[in-house]
Amino acid sequence: MEKLLFIVPMHITMESFLNPGSNSRSYKKADGKDYNSLSTDLPLGPLSMSAYIKQFTDIEVKLVDYNVELNHVKEFPYTKFYDYCYDHLSKIDFKPTIVGVSSLFSPSFDNFMDCASVSKKIWPDALIIGGGNIPTNDYEYIYNTLNFNDFDALCYGEGEKPLKELLLSKNREEYLKNSKSWITKDKLKKEVEFKPKHDFIEDLDEIPFFDYDLCDIEKASVNPNITSFHNVAGDFGFHIMTSRGCPYLCTFCASHKTHGRKMRYHSVKRVREDLTRLKKFYGAKTVVFQDDHLMSSKERVYDLLDIVGDLGLGSLYQNGLTLYALDRPMLEAFYKAGVRHLVLPVESGSSKVLKHQMKKPLKFGISERVAIDCRDLGIYTNTNIIIGMPGETKQDLEDSRFNLRKIKTNWFNIGCASPLVGSEMHDLAQMNGYITDQTRGSDYHVATIKTEDFTPEYIQRFQYIMNLELNFIYNSDLEYEAYETGLIGFSNVTRIRPDHAFGHYFSSVCYKNLGDQENFEKSKENFIKYSKTKFWNDWLEFFNLPRKPEDFTFKMTDKPEIPETIGNSETNKVASLSLSAK
Repeated sequence: MEKLLFIVPMHITMESFLNPGSNSRSYKKADGKDYNSLSTDLPLGPLSMSAYIKQFTDIEVKLVDYNVELNHVKEFPYTKFYDYCYDHLSKIDFKPTIVGVSSLFSPSFDNFMDCASVSKKIWPDALIIGGGNIPTNDYEYIYNTLNFNDFDALCYGEGEKPLKELLLSKNREEYLKNSKSWITKDKLKKEVEFKPKHDFIEDLDEIPFFDYDLCDIEKASVNPNITSFHNVAGDFGFHIMTSRGCPYLCTFCASHKTHGRKMRYHSVKRVREDLTRLKKFYGAKTVVFQDDHLMSSKERVYDLLDIVGDLGLGSLYQNGLTLYALDRPMLEAFYKAGVRHLVLPVESGSSKVLKHQMKKPLKFGISERVAIDCRDLGIYTNTNIIIGMPGETKQDLEDSRFNLRKIKTNWFNIGCASPLVGSEMHDLAQMNGYITDQTRGSDYHVATIKTEDFTPEYIQRFQYIMNLELNFIYNSDLEYEAYETGLIGFSNVTRIRPDHAFGHYFSSVCYKNLGDQENFEKSKENFIKYSKTKFWNDWLEFFNLPRKPEDFTFKMTDKPEIPETIGNSETNKVASLSLSAK
């Protein structure tokens, strides 16, 4: 019997895993070391392809997801992902005839390559193939620039139909040679004008119910992406994708290179059948929608929310919520379906950056209205922000920093612009020489763009200032005196980063106002403990915070200028935010 092994590499770089930054989630293993937390979102690509190909051929499929595996190893005596991957794959009781390495995002690039090299070494007779966003956008770099030989072929775009045709072909070498959906090193050498083509499934209902049995559900349930949400039934969410494609032209996104710009859908009937099956046979309590553009049809969204509500499922929406479609009736439908937490893709507080640098069709007033409506309805919101776009200026950043205070969201997720390969932003940054580091390993935690207006170091520091300013100093829950709600964000911070002095400081502010003296004293004690470090002492001085949390008073003020450095008396004078004492 044919045997196919899907491998999903670690989503982040080895460096990031071994040395988590101060703005990253981390945890301590039994070896006493801190490691970056890994998202264990279920890999829908392999699950979909497995379900699809099993209709046409007798094949045994196995999945190794290194994001799940690495979250569970007790200690990690490795400095190279290749060495860990080799040791792990050498011990599995499975001898594949085909190995498919599947990866979506740029930070996993080196791990993606290592998985191929290890597989070729362990199983030299197996066909080693790659798929996902990385090979779709980076096939020339892999084959021509790096002269990489361990991938026998790379799939362009979605893989269901190309993989099926490959498995059914009588002569695979000949098929790969002629197929426009598969890229080989030989093709790129011989065909100067070779251009791969997508081979999409137009009616997504042709794909059977996803092969969730490939996953170790219990191990995958340790997922920081899910635990960062609150008020859902159970910690584990079953990931689903009910549509593919996105017509928008956002410059920072590259998903259209894999899924195209034309919208394709699973029928509403099919979605109901899938969610019913997940609940009945898998015990699902929460589903996570991962559509790139869920709101493409408002009537369809109403239907999906009816299904979620009828089945009594919790539901999360990690992306795809177009803000213009979130009018009051739509938000009320989300609330009726049991949704109590949404992520708002505001992206920037600068109208100029939204229109020109991001090409995102969003007016700032819409973002303000959606956040207020959510607060009024009782829906907790996180707001995604990206700073450091090519063409953005320091003045744009200042405008954004000030304007975002008008967004009365519960929490801001502020990231550094990352030039994803395949995005318009990457092409622009590369053309202008703005990229200062290896972008194939960059993520939204690390700034890599240097323009005429700013350095990566400036953006990195600006990101952290905005984080402290918007989430703590000007936290809108404090402004609304919603102290119990405020504790959701602050407690989440101290759970992830136990040494976060600001998290403890503002937790104690909430407890004080709630009259919870016991927890006030505990939080204050932790604040005093961690504030003694130079790192936190500098930030306390930067924001001119009263050293006693009970003396903190929330007071909006004009935006202060950001000095070039912190930690001395002159810059502290400039940075004062006029927080008055009681």
